[in-house]
Amino acid sequence: MDRRQALRNIGLGAGAVVATPTVISLLQSCESEPSFVPVFVSPAEGHALKQMVDLIIPADETVPGAVAVGAHKFIDAYWKEITPTVQGEIWEERYEPLQDHIKMFFKMFGEEYTATFSKELADGTSEEFDQMLSKHLTIDKETQTQHYLALNEFFEVYESDKTATPAKEVAIFGLLSGIRGMTIWAWKSSEQIGKNVLWYDPVPGQQKGCIPLSEAGNGNAMAL
Repeated sequence: MDRRQALRNIGLGAGAVVATPTVISLLQSCESEPSFVPVFVSPAEGHALKQMVDLIIPADETVPGAVAVGAHKFIDAYWKEITPTVQGEIWEERYEPLQDHIKMFFKMFGEEYTATFSKELADGTSEEFDQMLSKHLTIDKETQTQHYLALNEFFEVYESDKTATPAKEVAIFGLLSGIRGMTIWAWKSSEQIGKNVLWYDPVPGQQKGCIPLSEAGNGNAMAL
């Protein structure tokens, strides 16, 4: 199996989530769910996930942030409901151990958090999680590439050795970059943002060569 498929589905890179009807339905249900009770990660990990999603795309006075549109709920539900099956829906092969990898990576993240701040994830503050995001996501491009290659190597080895683990910094980078990519996707794909913030045109198809910018979304990205 091509490990790039696994990378895309754990949330690494721009192609983390494919907008199938199942995924869109899940996103819509997470938008309307008022409370957050994690279904895949632990309550403490859910607290960390929500805090980091809020840091990645915070709200301002006019635009709702990622938490407001339920991105944290979507990520947790996606990991539980979609991760084991979407590979078979989109690609020829499935890679079911992805759920095990996510749990493994989150465990390493929690261990580093506790070692750094001498407290449990459940008690983490926004400022502390911001430090963790900055540490692992502001690395240079060359190091990022090395981490991606190391993750690929880990996926290959894991098939024959289920005791294999990646280096801690590689695992945490994989987890956090995945959360970042999925947060951005969920935020941009939500109904609130798609219709009220981005340029929304349900059925684009007309070709208009010379029109004012005001008639073409004022430069905003297109939701659909």
